[in-house]
Amino acid sequence: MVAHRGMESITIDSGAMHLKDEIMPKYAETIYNGLWYSPEREMMQALIDKSQEDVYGTVRLKLYKGSATLVGRKSPKSLYSMEHVTFEEDEVYDQRDAEGFIKLNALRLRLGNMRG
Repeated sequence: MVAHRGMESITIDSGAMHLKDEIMPKYAETIYNGLWYSPEREMMQALIDKSQEDVYGTVRLKLYKGSATLVGRKSPKSLYSMEHVTFEEDEVYDQRDAEGFIKLNALRLRLGNMRG
C-alpha cells in the first residue's frame, strides 16, 4: 500500500485523488454489503479504474522490522516537472498570475479584519 500510494502521489492530480479517496469508503461498504454486481459498484469501479490508468513506475522502499518507508519513486507519467517548479521566468507560467490568486484566497481574511 505504501508503494502504491507513493506512486499515486506523483501520477494523479490532487483533485482526482481527493475524489478517489472520498469514494473508497463507499466502495468498501458496497462490497462489504454483498453488492459486488450492483450498478453503483460498477460505476465506482469505472471511476477507480480511470484514476489508475497512469499509475505505474518504479518505487523504492526501505523495509525494517515490519514497516515500509517510501524512499524513492519515478514514473514516465509523473506530474512533477523540473522545468515547471521554478520561481524564475519560464514559458509556462506568468508569475504575475499568482497575485490575483493570492488576493482571492485571502479575501475572507481581509474581510474578517475589516469587521474587527
